[in-house]
Amino acid sequence: MICGKERAKCHRVKRILTILSALALAFEARATAQVKTGEASMNLNGTITAGYGDDTSNIAGSDHSIFGAGVADLSGSYFNPNFLSFDVQPFYNQSRLNSTYQSMTAASGVTASARIFGGSSFPGSISYSTTYNSTGNYGIPDLSNYTTHGDTDSLVVNWGVRLKDYPSLNLTFVDCNSRYSLYGAESNGTLHSLSFSATTAYKIAGFSVNGGYQHTDTGAFTPEFLSGEPSQKDDTSGDAFFLGLGHSLPLHGSFSAGASHMTIGENYNDTQSADNYRASIDTVTSGVSFAPVTHLNVGATAYYTDNLEGTLYNTLLTAGAIVSPTQPQEGSHDLTLTANANYVIPAEHLEFHALAERLQQTFLGNTLASNLYNGEATYSNRLLGGQFNGVLGLTWTSLTTTGESLLGLNTGISYTHLLHRWTMTGGFTYSQDTQTVLVGYTTSGYSYNGSIGRRIGRRSFWGAYASGQRSLLTGEPGTANDSQSYATSLSVSRFAINGAYSKSNGNSLLTSTGLVATPIPVTVLPASAVVFFKGNSYSVGLSSTPVRRLTFTGAYAKAVSSTNGNSAISNNNNQYLYFLLTYQVRKLTFGAGYSSLVQGFSIAQAPQARESSFFVGISRWFNFF
Repeated sequence: MICGKERAKCHRVKRILTILSALALAFEARATAQVKTGEASMNLNGTITAGYGDDTSNIAGSDHSIFGAGVADLSGSYFNPNFLSFDVQPFYNQSRLNSTYQSMTAASGVTASARIFGGSSFPGSISYSTTYNSTGNYGIPDLSNYTTHGDTDSLVVNWGVRLKDYPSLNLTFVDCNSRYSLYGAESNGTLHSLSFSATTAYKIAGFSVNGGYQHTDTGAFTPEFLSGEPSQKDDTSGDAFFLGLGHSLPLHGSFSAGASHMTIGENYNDTQSADNYRASIDTVTSGVSFAPVTHLNVGATAYYTDNLEGTLYNTLLTAGAIVSPTQPQEGSHDLTLTANANYVIPAEHLEFHALAERLQQTFLGNTLASNLYNGEATYSNRLLGGQFNGVLGLTWTSLTTTGESLLGLNTGISYTHLLHRWTMTGGFTYSQDTQTVLVGYTTSGYSYNGSIGRRIGRRSFWGAYASGQRSLLTGEPGTANDSQSYATSLSVSRFAINGAYSKSNGNSLLTSTGLVATPIPVTVLPASAVVFFKGNSYSVGLSSTPVRRLTFTGAYAKAVSSTNGNSAISNNNNQYLYFLLTYQVRKLTFGAGYSSLVQGFSIAQAPQARESSFFVGISRWFNFF
């Protein structure tokens, strides 16, 4: 028995379907042709959508309505495409359910670009984009990302000067903004980045000369709920000047040299001197290479920086990490000298590589030096009907300041084989006691990958895939990073299904867009900066075209993780489900879809978010002119 409320809802849906049918007939009108006025030529096409939507949320409430949506593309040129060309793409009320815009929510915005004087000595380009209520990702390494929503905009301007017999000049300006919040967490984040660069290049007396200047500014407000710390505000800036030159040498050789001066600064939580970081970094590099005989290449390089700590800290800033700054250490420097040779024996499918390196560093008040010698052989050839590749290398490292020495090993194999309808691939790498960027720290680890697939008939295929890796600082507890992933897929003539599973654990740094793997040895970081994570995720997706022009797609994904910061542990979960059904008749597309998101973080002290939406609608493509 159907109650009154359900009967009223059925009548409402019937009325909506009647309206949509009328709109479909109206949309069948033909559009006008292309437009050209004087020296201007323009094309405009787009898609208009109308339908019924029903949204449910435990945070923002629920509503249902008849909606309109659309996307357009206006492109053209004036006088000549090389003189002025442009492309403008506005979109309104677009979501994953009814467009290609990857957003759960009804995103609106515009992207626009223009090219100016493309055929002259002064080419330029301008691009701008802005999106409101868009969906984004908050990442955890090797797991399904968590979902955010917010606004973004960006402006990019490029200009060049190309005058004959004069140095070239390139100018670039970039300004980007992002404002977001996470479903299931009462925390917001912002990110603003601005950069300007000017580069030049010239050839004179056989030398290739290049140089330039770059300025960057980044401001981030990071919701640090994953580690139990209060939100942090971080403003960083940097200025860099650089100069390089190169020249050819006898024996098919070349020479290069470069120098740079960089200043970086960070203001942490708007505090004063104790939490401010300022550093200057001077770097000099040079290198030579020769090919004196066939199949032989030799070379040498030199690198010096007068601020090793600043170089490492700049790596963290570049990765977007927010780390409580410390005062720079006195006398931090790095001198690296290398010599290498590479020899190929094509007839034997062999390649040999040799490397010698001298490393001398002062870091954290300690002076360290090391000598490294590496020999490596690579073999590649057909084997048992397949393709085999293998590498074996040995490394001898001695720490001259302490008298310690160690023997390192790196090896790897890969194999690909085709047999009838089967395709099989596999690979494995292993390394032990390989020196890192810092003297006194060594890494060990392994990785593997494999796949198997079979063609079934003319239009069907099945495949399975697996991969994994593990790395750690040798002898240092709490530095391991592990990940594994497995996937399989099956496609037949009108149906496809796929599934995947992954798990990972390790250490990371918090950035404004999520967690990132530590880019430097974790042991040199403050303990409060490191966030440990572990978790697993799985997903399944399917698609089908049972009859011509009728398409069905669906997917389900779930991720469960935990993060352990300086003072708290957070248990996190994410579930996402969506279905989409479309049917195309000439320029008309009928569609219906459903999506659901469940996301929560235990440390956020807020109820997990539950968002769902349903829609049914009709779209029509137009070529206006």
